[in-house]
Amino acid sequence: MKRIVVVIVGLALIALAAYFVLKPRMAENRFQEGITLLDSMKYELAVEKFTKAIKLNPKEYKYYLKRGIAYAALNNDSLAVDDYSKAIQIDSTISDLYLYRGISLRKQDEFTEAMADLNKAIALNDSSAQAYYQRGLLNAALFEFDKAINDYNKSIELDGSNIEAFFSRGESLANIEDFRGAIANYDKLIEGSNATPEAYKKRGIFKLKIQDYKGAIADLEIALKDLPNDEELLYSLGDAYSNDKRFDDAIKVLDKALAIDSNMPMVYGVKGGALLRKGDFKQAIASFTKAIQLKPDYLKAYYGRGVARAFMKDYKGSIVDFNKVIELNPDYVQAYYNRAVSKAILGDHKGAIPDYDRIIKADPKNAEAYYNRGISKMNVREYNSGCDDFQKAYDLGYKPAEQMLNIYCPKDKNVKTIIQ
Repeated sequence: MKRIVVVIVGLALIALAAYFVLKPRMAENRFQEGITLLDSMKYELAVEKFTKAIKLNPKEYKYYLKRGIAYAALNNDSLAVDDYSKAIQIDSTISDLYLYRGISLRKQDEFTEAMADLNKAIALNDSSAQAYYQRGLLNAALFEFDKAINDYNKSIELDGSNIEAFFSRGESLANIEDFRGAIANYDKLIEGSNATPEAYKKRGIFKLKIQDYKGAIADLEIALKDLPNDEELLYSLGDAYSNDKRFDDAIKVLDKALAIDSNMPMVYGVKGGALLRKGDFKQAIASFTKAIQLKPDYLKAYYGRGVARAFMKDYKGSIVDFNKVIELNPDYVQAYYNRAVSKAILGDHKGAIPDYDRIIKADPKNAEAYYNRGISKMNVREYNSGCDDFQKAYDLGYKPAEQMLNIYCPKDKNVKTIIQ
């Protein structure tokens, strides 16, 4: 009996010893199964395998790292951060652990902690292109665009194959209004092996920003071949066509954008501008009105409609629109000018004069404003002051003022007598 017990105990000890010997191998097997599932984007199943691996061997940092990556792919960044932190407790010298934790912290808007982790990742491995790229994204989220650009530069220097780094750098350059720099950024992408439709689209949009309309059209038309239903592309191409005076082409492409989504106020606004410049004032008013219905604070739509109404001789309507423009932006000088003209045509010269005053204050060399103010002053019998305005307009090189001076302001005669 004793012998049987000894044998049983011995077998149990052997089995237990075998289990502890095989345990790390079993953990590694579960881990490799998890990797296969992770690569296949079966994230929930991957988490299960990594969890089994961790139970078998809780002292292996890479198990926590990969489970953290799976959690992050499932948008569970809180659990991902917990796993990365456990991995760091096991080995605090691995750059990627800080990198991934920094990414998840950024996604949770924990920017201070994320920055500390990304700085640590770079300190541990200053050749990590991904760490610089992720820190660039974080700096951009913090509106530190110059710092972001420096990080993207370093990331691209280390790994020029990361297309997203080029796009992110382009956006940051645009945010500091360095549109030529943004164009140069996409030049490098297009001249390489990554001439994607999206790259042409972005470069075209930034060419539009610097008023290179023909260059913008060339790029946007290339992009359009592969992105025929891209609303932003259609809108930008329509804008470029309009500015290049290809009004029918502009209207056609903008109508295509509106067929995809009829609730885009900016597209109606640009279409209204094309119709206005084409001389189709009635349709321009309709397009601007639709834009305003969708976006009640759309300043340029009010301004464009005001101009179109003035061309249609609806001066009262134009004044209403210019009033709204000035309400939205009291420094929009051109609205004062057009409102003054409409007021003057309606005979409200007294109301027009303060608008001309505002224009001249903003632009003391605006000869036409002096000239028109002179006319309005004559109409309210401010004769001497009106003559002063004609003289100023003439001195600034506005030739029509000479005729007004000769007729109404001869130096040897009384101005009031001449007017009467």
